Amino acid sequence: MGRPKGEGGRSKARPSSSSLAASLVPSGSSVTMGFGGYVGSSRFDSSISSDDSLPVADVDSEMAVHLKRLARKDPTTKLKALASLSDLLKQKSAKDIVPIVPQWAFEYKKLLLDYNREVRRATHEAMTNIVTLIGRDLALHLKTLIGPWWFSQFDPVPEISLAAKRSFQAAFPAQEKRLDALVLCTKEILIYLEENLKLTPQNLSDKAAALDELEEMYQQAISSSLLALAALFDVLICLQQERYGLENISAEPKHASKAREAAVSFAEKLLTDHKYVLDFLKSTSPAIRSATYSVLKSIIRNMPQAFSDGNLKTLAGAILGAFNEKEPTCHSSMWDAVLLFSKRFPDGWTCLNIQKNVLNPFWHFLRNGCFGSQQISYPALVLFLDTLPLKSIGWDKFFFDFFKNLWAGRRTSQSADRLAFFQAFKECFVWSLKNASRYCDGADSMSQFRVTLVENVLMRLLWQGFFISSNSKGHESVSGKVEGSTEDNIPLNKKTVNMQTAKYPMPFLQDLGKCIVEVLVEIHALNHDLLSPIIVEFEEHCIKILKQEANKECIEVVILFMSLLEQHAVLKGETWPLVSLVGPMLAKSFLFIQSSDSPDTVRLLSVAISIFGPQKMVQEIFIRNRELALSQLLHDGNKKMDVGDFMEIFKDIFVPWCLQRNNCSANARLDLLLTLLDDEYFSEQWSFIVSYATGQNYSGCSPELLDADRAAMLAMLLEKARVEITQRKVKEDSSNKQATHTDLWHHEHLESAAIAVSHSLPPFNNAHVQFVRSVLGCSTDGSSYFVSRNALKLIYEEIFIKLLSFIQSSSFAWVQYLASVLSSDAKVTAEFDSSTNISEIAQFALDVLDGSFLCLRTLDSESDLASGIVSAIFIIDWECNLGKALDGSVDDETRRRIIERFAFGESVHAFRHRINGQFLKNISLDIRGRLETILIQSVRSAIFIEDKLINDRIISLCYTWVLEVLECLGVDGNEEQNLLYQLLSKGETWPVFIVPNFVLTKVSGHPRFVALIDKLITKIGVERVFAACAKCNPFEIERSEEVTSCAWLVAEILCTWRWPGSSAVSSFLPSLSAYAKRINSSQESLLDEILSILLDGALVYGGNGIESSISLWPVPNDEVEGIEEPFLRALFSFLSTLFKENIWGIGKAMNLIELLLDKLYIGEEANTNCLKIIPLLIRILLEPLCGHVEPGRDAHNFSLEENFLQDTTKDWLERALRLPPLVTWQAGQGMEDWLQLIIACYPFSAIEGLQALKPGRSIGSNERKLLYKLFQKQRHVTGGSGIINQLPVVQMLLSKLMLVSVGYCWREFSYEDWDFVLSDLRSWIQSVAIMKEDIAENVNDALVDNGSGKFNALNDKIEQIVLISDPMPIKIAENALLSFLLYCQHLKLKQDEEKDNFDTLKFEHLYSVMDRVSEGILRVLFCSGISESIANACCKEAALLIALSRVEYKFFWELVACGVVNSSSQARDRAVKSVEFWGLSKGSVSSLYSVLFSSKPIPLLQYAAYFILSTEPILSMAIVEDNASNSDMNASSDQDSSHLDISLEERIHLKEEISCMVQREAYEVLETDLLAPQRVNLFLAWSLFLSHLWALPSTSSLRERLIQYIQDYATPVVLDCLFQHIPLKLSMVQNLKQKDAVLPAGLSEAASAATRAIRTSSLLFSVESLWPVDSTKFSSLAGAIYGLMLCVLPAYIRSWFSDLRDRNMSSAIESFTRTYCSPPLIANELSQIKKAKFGDENFSVSVSKSANEVVATYTKDETGMDLVIRLPASYPLKPVDVDCTRSLGISEVKQRKWLMSMVLFVRNQNGALAEAIGIWKRNFDKEFEGVEECPICYSVIHTTNHALPRLACKTCKHKFHSACLYKWFSTSHKSSCPLCQSPF
Repeated sequence: MGRPKGEGGRSKARPSSSSLAASLVPSGSSVTMGFGGYVGSSRFDSSISSDDSLPVADVDSEMAVHLKRLARKDPTTKLKALASLSDLLKQKSAKDIVPIVPQWAFEYKKLLLDYNREVRRATHEAMTNIVTLIGRDLALHLKTLIGPWWFSQFDPVPEISLAAKRSFQAAFPAQEKRLDALVLCTKEILIYLEENLKLTPQNLSDKAAALDELEEMYQQAISSSLLALAALFDVLICLQQERYGLENISAEPKHASKAREAAVSFAEKLLTDHKYVLDFLKSTSPAIRSATYSVLKSIIRNMPQAFSDGNLKTLAGAILGAFNEKEPTCHSSMWDAVLLFSKRFPDGWTCLNIQKNVLNPFWHFLRNGCFGSQQISYPALVLFLDTLPLKSIGWDKFFFDFFKNLWAGRRTSQSADRLAFFQAFKECFVWSLKNASRYCDGADSMSQFRVTLVENVLMRLLWQGFFISSNSKGHESVSGKVEGSTEDNIPLNKKTVNMQTAKYPMPFLQDLGKCIVEVLVEIHALNHDLLSPIIVEFEEHCIKILKQEANKECIEVVILFMSLLEQHAVLKGETWPLVSLVGPMLAKSFLFIQSSDSPDTVRLLSVAISIFGPQKMVQEIFIRNRELALSQLLHDGNKKMDVGDFMEIFKDIFVPWCLQRNNCSANARLDLLLTLLDDEYFSEQWSFIVSYATGQNYSGCSPELLDADRAAMLAMLLEKARVEITQRKVKEDSSNKQATHTDLWHHEHLESAAIAVSHSLPPFNNAHVQFVRSVLGCSTDGSSYFVSRNALKLIYEEIFIKLLSFIQSSSFAWVQYLASVLSSDAKVTAEFDSSTNISEIAQFALDVLDGSFLCLRTLDSESDLASGIVSAIFIIDWECNLGKALDGSVDDETRRRIIERFAFGESVHAFRHRINGQFLKNISLDIRGRLETILIQSVRSAIFIEDKLINDRIISLCYTWVLEVLECLGVDGNEEQNLLYQLLSKGETWPVFIVPNFVLTKVSGHPRFVALIDKLITKIGVERVFAACAKCNPFEIERSEEVTSCAWLVAEILCTWRWPGSSAVSSFLPSLSAYAKRINSSQESLLDEILSILLDGALVYGGNGIESSISLWPVPNDEVEGIEEPFLRALFSFLSTLFKENIWGIGKAMNLIELLLDKLYIGEEANTNCLKIIPLLIRILLEPLCGHVEPGRDAHNFSLEENFLQDTTKDWLERALRLPPLVTWQAGQGMEDWLQLIIACYPFSAIEGLQALKPGRSIGSNERKLLYKLFQKQRHVTGGSGIINQLPVVQMLLSKLMLVSVGYCWREFSYEDWDFVLSDLRSWIQSVAIMKEDIAENVNDALVDNGSGKFNALNDKIEQIVLISDPMPIKIAENALLSFLLYCQHLKLKQDEEKDNFDTLKFEHLYSVMDRVSEGILRVLFCSGISESIANACCKEAALLIALSRVEYKFFWELVACGVVNSSSQARDRAVKSVEFWGLSKGSVSSLYSVLFSSKPIPLLQYAAYFILSTEPILSMAIVEDNASNSDMNASSDQDSSHLDISLEERIHLKEEISCMVQREAYEVLETDLLAPQRVNLFLAWSLFLSHLWALPSTSSLRERLIQYIQDYATPVVLDCLFQHIPLKLSMVQNLKQKDAVLPAGLSEAASAATRAIRTSSLLFSVESLWPVDSTKFSSLAGAIYGLMLCVLPAYIRSWFSDLRDRNMSSAIESFTRTYCSPPLIANELSQIKKAKFGDENFSVSVSKSANEVVATYTKDETGMDLVIRLPASYPLKPVDVDCTRSLGISEVKQRKWLMSMVLFVRNQNGALAEAIGIWKRNFDKEFEGVEECPICYSVIHTTNHALPRLACKTCKHKFHSACLYKWFSTSHKSSCPLCQSPF
């Protein structure tokens, strides 16, 4: 066919073209052809020699695979292929990559049009890798790639566009190279873009795709192509390199002209030959339309010659009619095209119907607010006006339509859009005025046009929009600076603008006003005459609104307008606003303003004066001739006003007017008066104002006192003046500099008037108060504005006197004392007539002070006055607090006077809390120092002087006061120390003990003061209090270290010992101990100093306060309370605390023992006082030295300290042995002191409890022999009992010596020794038992005699009965009980040691005596319980008194409890019988329940009561009343009942104490605290009941009736209570399923207790460990009760479990039971069944423990059946399954009935399954014996109470179970026979 023409030319040109392309890219590789000679979609020419080509086989196969995958439709496949290709490219060389470029170009072109943006982005990344690697080898393929490459740089997705540009820059790093490539390949780019422009959605892709995807791909391809075309035109024609990275090009590229020619040709073709432009402008895609506008803009700007006559008309209509465009994103490019076209082709307007094609769409465009493109379109409007051919479009009408439509399109919401709108409006309006000559013919026409434009546009649109909008009520207010202003650095008028409008929001109104003002400024600069209509309109409008009523909103608009005038005109030097607008208006309206009483009109004048200045404004209003015409006025506007004129007008007109009587406009007139103050005439003006205000008097007033009206006016004026001064001081550029000097505001008339008011007497007027407050009002620096310092002092002095008069009239002594102190300090006296109302005077002073408190800081030189005023405020407030805390200790008259002062006190309290704490910290040091002294003195006076309040209230108040003082005045640590120093400093009443000459006298306030110190230590810490003691040592000894001076304070507090609300033991000693642990070695001397003070005092005074009772066991609290001497008591507690907390150790103890030994002897004689106190101290010092007795330990193994102690003790024993026996005791022999010392050397330890009492130290054999010898000396004196000398002191010493001997020398004891000991013990305990019996009888008699009523008298009587006047027998009995416990331990130990050789016969008598002793102990317990039980039945308060009497001797009762638990069953039986024989109204069981459920329980005693109740012989009668127990013998009788026995309550009665717990208590307990005593009582009651139930035989009818009672009457809520203490949560269910899971605290104890209770069938272990009660022990008891309840009441629990509605809780309970309870319970059940003997050859049972199954086989004659009983894993919560596996000779009906009966028996059984099986077997037997079944339940034996059918119908003779019949009657509501329906 031949080659087409021109082909050869292109072939010849290719080498040069390729060489140029090769020069544009990096060098380094050769060029090859692609597959089949194709590059992209075009085949290469064959002109290239085949020798230069590479075979197809040279293409890398792996890369070829990835390239092939790029043609897939799936975007994921494409992305993976591109990623793999990119990775592979990095591993290849350029030589390997070049062969794939043709195919890559083909795929590249298609990938750029892919719908998935990630594919497009990855394509460019791969392109970057390719061009980077192949370098200059890209040249041959550049023309194929350049089109799509350039196109892709205008992708609508920014990330993709950037990636394309990066790849292009990677190929051509230099800017010149990039431009050369575009110039070189312009033709190819244009061809490619033209091909794209011809695309349609249908031919866009060769693969099936969704229509919406195709449409989006099409829009992307067209818009990107158009943008690429526009950019190419700009680059080639205009060379705008900066937009495309081609900046700084020095020379025009080669072939640029050809490229431009190609571009121009293409543009002409685009506009002429094709309808692309029109079609694209009509596209539905905003992106395409916007890109089309960009292309048109580029063509118009760069190639206007492309527009010809043929296409101009068509394109002009399309471009100039573009205002139909509603998409804001297109408007930027649209405006560019319109403005360029209108400017370049003005003739284009002539070929259009302008009104139809352009203006109508343009008006619509403006009315719609430019369709949202305000910030783009509005700035273009003035440019558009400049291009319009106005003469050809009717300019006279055009402008009015233009501004009308522009105004209609205004928007008020967005600030930026609003600002753009007003800026455009202003620019267009000013442009139309300034360019009127362009379309107006002649000056007259131009002037007329301007006037018309101002009237029709400015006034009708803007002016009315601003002013008329104020006619309706508004919604928004603005104050201060105009919001939204673009000139933020220029402030608005300083007067506040309060603006409200409904038509426009305030920001819009402000911007509108700004626009108007700026237009007015431009008009004034253009032609002032144009302002004439504005001026006239402004005057008329203002005068009109001034004459209106309720014109506040309108006036605010005028004020806003004047403020905008100030901001945008006046501050820029313009004078016309005053001369032309505001001045004329105010001149005409001044008289009306003056005559009206409207604050708004006056405020309008004030704002005008503040804007333009007083002199200028007065000159405009009064000096100029306002009757002349406007032109003459302006001509005469330079007239100056002299000084006289201004001041004359000010004095004659303004001052009298502004200082008129108080009315509505008073505030505004005063503001106006202050505004008129001019800097030049300030002094004269202010002097005249004050003189005028204070110079007129009215009748009825003294010459020196202002009347109320003038005082009120002056007060208002001064307040406003003070605000004005403050504001002017803040402004650094204030023009009124003189007015900021406070001295210029002082005036003698003000001072004299203020002093006169302050000295006045009641009645007071509020105006006078306000006047004085205003005069005293000061600046932030404390300087007064209006009075001098002398006047300030006189006024405050009178205020102080008035407050002092109130303080002097107080009813409290401490307040009166402080009044005298304040009066003396300030050297003033408060004397008023008795008829004067003191409260009213004080209230006046407080009211004045409330508004002028800051001025007190100016009284630095008058510190007494200033501090006195502040102190008075604090004292009055504190007095009010104290008065409110009064109890009934004051008389009625005093209370009345105190209450009368409350109202003023409340006012003072509110005022004091308004005082800024920073103010008090910033006052001068002198004032603050004096204030601190007075306030601390106030606190001390209240503590030591006042006696009207109970202790705790006044202490709490004083504590609060001290904290307030520390908070207000404690600036730093030194200040706080100074305050505390003053509080703790020595005085006449403090300290009491640590003084040189101590005398034990009662100081009423001393304990309260110590309580205050204790509270402070608790609050702020002991360190901070001790730090303040460095300056206040009462001994006045100078010490180098701070800590040594704290010792006296510690000693004083310890000697005080007890104070209201606390004591040294409970609060101070723990704080001191913690402090001692924190101190360093350099501060340890503090403790030695304290010890020295206390020891010296104890040696001097300690011998007089010692009782003979020195305990040998760890009960220091009780022992310390018995020490009356303060120093000894303090020393004992101090040492006890230090050694107990291990602060001091063995070394210190030895040093103290040696010190005491040194002080014990004075030569050969003993120091009596030291001998008396040393027993107490030796007890404490032995604790760190001694351990427990270790059997077999010899003396040679003792430490040096112990040897020293033994030697010392032996010396004391030898001295005691030289004394006569106790029975011969006489006073004055020192026998008691030495024996007390000996006894103190042998302490006991009860670390493991009283049951395990042990000696506290080890002793040697010699020492033991000496001690035993001393014991024998007391026994051998008479050869028998030692109870001969009955003196209490002798008995006490003997009991203690006996206790020590039993504890330390028991192995040395003979039979006779033990007999001697037990006889004495029995006697001592018997005496207490008799005492308690007498009390019980007296209580019984008192309650019997009382009858009913008179409970108060009864309580008093009971209180006297239980009062123990002489506690010595109790104390002796304590020693006896301890000795008895030790004896029991030793006897058991001896029995264990001599198991085979123990002689029981020898000790038979001793055993008998032991039982008698135990019986006595039990009698003591029973007697106390009986007393409480008797009292509880009559009066709860009386029972509480008895319970409290036990708590008073808690240790004694704990020892009684130990003796009770150790008692034998014989002793318990005898004790019970003796109590029952006694015959009181309550017996032994009731007494035990009273102790168990006591309102004031003692834990050990509770356990003892529970122990006795849960053991025989009490257990059998502890639960059920006696009549019920007795009837149990006949319960199993088969005889028919004589009456209908329906009510189970009549058949069995529980003890009242148990029944109330079982039936009702659980409901009340459920909502109580988890550790409440009621819960303890409830759980103990159930524990007893379950223990009793378990102890009953399974065949006992009593047991069945008790179970029936539980089912009928007991509430299952107790189980809910149990699981309140077993912390089961849903999150723990999974842990419960794991064998080795760690359970949380509480749950672990509950689980182990439940398991143990099931295995042991006992709860005693859990009850024993319950006390002291805590959550963990409670959980253990709850778990144990639940476990035993599962054993005893399984059906009862199953019923409760099935009713649970909380699934999470039921799941947790089931998991807990299945894991910890069911396994041992199932094992017990199966074991019992296996051991059970059913006693019948017809019945057999087999057990499978592995399967938890029981097979019961019953055979009778030729019939039989096998029943399989399966126990579920969560037994007994889930019911037992029963199945019949074999049946022989039994009908199906009977089989089902018997199976059902087994199911009912095993499921309803509350007990062991073996019992249920046995009952079922008996039921079978009864049937075979012919016993008729009950027609109701179809069973012979009742499934619940196991009774037989006994109640027979008289008519049909059928027998029924009583329980079934009762249920039938209850549910059917009739009493007829269920079968025959005859009356039953």
